[in-house]
Amino acid sequence: MEHTSKDLRVRRTLKAIRNAFYELVLEKSYSDISITELTEKAEINRKTFYLHYSSLEDLLKEVEQEIVDSILKDIHLSAENLDVAGCVSTFYHYLDECDEVQQKLLCDSHYYFFYEDVTDAVLKSDAFSNFFSRTKYPDIVRSYSICITYIYRNWIKNNRPIPLEELIEYASVVIYSGYQGILEKKPV
Repeated sequence: MEHTSKDLRVRRTLKAIRNAFYELVLEKSYSDISITELTEKAEINRKTFYLHYSSLEDLLKEVEQEIVDSILKDIHLSAENLDVAGCVSTFYHYLDECDEVQQKLLCDSHYYFFYEDVTDAVLKSDAFSNFFSRTKYPDIVRSYSICITYIYRNWIKNNRPIPLEELIEYASVVIYSGYQGILEKKPV
C-alpha cells in the first residue's frame, strides 16, 4: 500500500507503525509478531492500523518493495552491462551498509522468506531478465546467481573472516568462473 498523504497525523501514525515494526523485528521472528503487539508498541489502536494496512504481511511487503527498489537503483547499471563483478560489489556494499533492521531482514535465518522474496524480485527485474535472457536456460542461471547472497550471509555468520573487498573479489570469480576459477593449482 503506497502512502503519500501530506497529513501530519497520518505521517506520524505511519512512522509509529514502522518504528514499532522495526523494534519487533529486532526482538523476535516474524511469526512471533502480532498486530496487537505492534499496535500497542506504536500506541495506536488496531482500527488505525487497518486504515493503513490490510495485514501485517501488507506492511512487510511494503518494506520489502522499498528494499528491492533501493537495491535495483544501485545495481541496475551493472546488471544491464552484464558486469558480474559490479553486481556482486554493489550488492555486497549495499548489504554491508544496511541499517540493523535491514541486516536482520536480509541475513537472519528467521527472516529467510523475506530475503528470498527480495532476491527473487531483484533477479526478476527487467535489468536482470536481460542478463539471464542471454543464456540458454535463464532459470538455471538465475538459481545459480542466488549463491551471491548465500556467500555474503555465510561471511556474516562466520564473523567476517576476510575483508569485504577480498570477499567481493573472490565471490565474483566464483560466480563468473565457477570452481575452476578458484581452484588452487598444486605444484607438480
